[in-house]
Amino acid sequence: MDEILDGSLEGQQFKAVNPVFGFRGRSPIEREKKLDTSKVLRFMASGAVCSSIAHFSLTPIDVVKTKVQTQPDKYDGGMITTFKKVADEEGLGTFFDGWEPTFVGFFFSGAFGFFLSEFFRRYYSSLVVSVLKVSEINAPNVISSLEIPLIVAGAATAAFFCCFLLAPFDAVRIRTVSQPDYAPNIFGVVSRMVEEEGVLSLFSAVPVWWAKEIPFNVFKFLVFDTSTEYLYEQFPVAQEDIRLSLLVSLVGGTLGGIAATIVSNPADVVVSELKKSKTDMTTWEAVDILKERAGMSAFAKGMGLRMIFYSLLVSLQFFLYDTVRIILGVGADDMKLYLNVLEVALNERIKQ
Repeated sequence: MDEILDGSLEGQQFKAVNPVFGFRGRSPIEREKKLDTSKVLRFMASGAVCSSIAHFSLTPIDVVKTKVQTQPDKYDGGMITTFKKVADEEGLGTFFDGWEPTFVGFFFSGAFGFFLSEFFRRYYSSLVVSVLKVSEINAPNVISSLEIPLIVAGAATAAFFCCFLLAPFDAVRIRTVSQPDYAPNIFGVVSRMVEEEGVLSLFSAVPVWWAKEIPFNVFKFLVFDTSTEYLYEQFPVAQEDIRLSLLVSLVGGTLGGIAATIVSNPADVVVSELKKSKTDMTTWEAVDILKERAGMSAFAKGMGLRMIFYSLLVSLQFFLYDTVRIILGVGADDMKLYLNVLEVALNERIKQ
């Protein structure tokens, strides 16, 4: 109680907590609800729906990006020229090659990825409070001061685990796009790859996926969170208006997608090189081949398309995610409990 009376908390800034993508702000009278099985399933459903639908809807751009990366000599023109060439030579249907592994892979990775980002952010926040032995009333301010490290740690850990889900599905997708006649469907592609190259071939690109997905995930969440926090500070009314709030999510997602694309593009090029056909090459051999082919510029191949793709994708993901969470009752307001500051302060005083 003395902490409040003597003004030791004066000047500390607390705002509302965003329970999913970090801390748009904090409040001394709010804390997060605990995650029970129902909330976990709703978070996972939100992530699964937003990720799979967003990736499926943008499959044509992803197909063209993969063709540019795997056949750079053939598709060396601009974006419009490449789209036209693919349509003329292979038909419009080719723009949805590989949609099955894309949809299924991102359904599961979206379910686990978005939930794990939330779970590990909470876990690391609790760990900090526990290790530093912070009182409950001071915890929000301590967590606020560690906002960036907590976002990075949560996003990176979630990405680490999700790569084991993403790598095999993406290997199938790349083979489907780079070799349209490889097999008649997703099951045929998987069966042939396993038969000819072994089950582990589906997971051989996991280390490269770490180099791609961990920085991608970190920058996606980091830029999204910091940009939306800035927008909410500039336009406080957006916190009270659901339409403006979703617009903020779209803007933050666009910026997050562009930043994530830039840091992850080199690894994405290497993954495409490794999985475009049957090969025993290692990651570093693939890197050497790319450097011999076009120098360091090879690792920027397809970046323009990826920037368009991921700025649209991430903004659409966050928009859908926020929308579905609100519908399922795990939006920001649904995840708050109100803390009696006076009661906590008195309890802290009694403990002393």
